[in-house]
Amino acid sequence: MPVQAAQWTEFLSCPICYNEFDENVHKPISLGCSHTVCKTCLNKLHRKACPFDQTAINTDIDVLPVNFALLQLVGAQVPDHQSIKLSNLGENKHYEVAKKCVEDLALYLKPLSGGKGVASLNQSALSRPMQRKLVTLVNCQLVEEEGRVRAMRAARSLGERTVTELILQHQNPQQLSANLWAAVRARGCQFLGPGKIDHYLTFLVGFGLSMPISRDRR
Repeated sequence: MPVQAAQWTEFLSCPICYNEFDENVHKPISLGCSHTVCKTCLNKLHRKACPFDQTAINTDIDVLPVNFALLQLVGAQVPDHQSIKLSNLGENKHYEVAKKCVEDLALYLKPLSGGKGVASLNQSALSRPMQRKLVTLVNCQLVEEEGRVRAMRAARSLGERTVTELILQHQNPQQLSANLWAAVRARGCQFLGPGKIDHYLTFLVGFGLSMPISRDRR
């Protein structure tokens, strides 16, 4: 039976044994399905599948790379290099570049690092949606095909959210209100009056719904 996944803010600890990740016993290993479990718990699995969604683990556990991006967030000693052998030299090069990018982005979560593997959400300049999308990307595994596809989707989602927040940050309130009112009307909500604008503006910013943007501003 699948195990219930932990809350996304608990990404610094193993969701099975609840121990904080480290560089010795509880090394974080991300699977192709983007769930991350410590190596000790992975070796104890009765079947070679993710304990959360039952996705098959097609790569030998000893070959799967340690998630350095998570290790650096718990203050563990991160090795300079780990040997990963992909199908060809070109793939190895792209893997190393992508891995370094993810590790650099993960540093934006550093202020979130809290005790017992639970992240504190009060010290980051990133919005909550940005934090969550970045955590998703950090947990992606780049060795298997499924993991790479998930990483690309996560990176695209993070980029789209970044653009949305930049637009919200730099657009003047009057234009933002006009665009939002146009979006409400476009969805057929003709019965709503201007008094509802502030409510929907708060909803837009809080939950990341994008407004229509003219082509010349993209």
